[in-house]
Amino acid sequence: MHLTTLEVTHSKTAEEIGKLVGKMKEGLPEIASHTYTHRARLVKPFVSYDLAAFALSFLPASGERVLSPAPVRPGEDDRFSRDDGYTYHHLRRDIFGMAQGTGVDIESRYVVPSAHITLGRYLTQDDHDTTEARGAWIRKMDEINAWLEKEVWDGEDAAFIGEWIVGQERGLDARCGPLWYGMGRTICVGEGF
Repeated sequence: MHLTTLEVTHSKTAEEIGKLVGKMKEGLPEIASHTYTHRARLVKPFVSYDLAAFALSFLPASGERVLSPAPVRPGEDDRFSRDDGYTYHHLRRDIFGMAQGTGVDIESRYVVPSAHITLGRYLTQDDHDTTEARGAWIRKMDEINAWLEKEVWDGEDAAFIGEWIVGQERGLDARCGPLWYGMGRTICVGEGF
């Protein structure tokens, strides 16, 4: 499972991907570690769906109460703001610019700046082939989202914390290959905090 910050390209041969990786390789450590000094917080997880898949989606933080502990130990560098002035949209913009700065063209499939982790893809429509089945599926998603909003979003003492600071524990993971289905390989992992 992953959240894509930037897709450089898609549907290329291994040789074409190899050339892109070669162009980017020198800049990847800085790109992958960008979240160490540029903290973007995601909040309010909810289940979203479309005709192809369902996902856990997040919103960029915008002044919501901070629920998780500070991402740096006391006495360490305190220059990292927790005021949400730097959002996930800023992070995506910056990573786009940094990647483009390595000399590659960005040819992403998606232009909508979403923050989602795909949980599953529909292989067939058999489970949703009737109005009743589709209605039951949507009601279950609505139940899960109501639980997330009530128990997770703002719960300081909740079993699950409803926020994520991108780069906490490990930086960005620069990967190549057929990534959609858990394949591919890691080229570089950035420094976490």
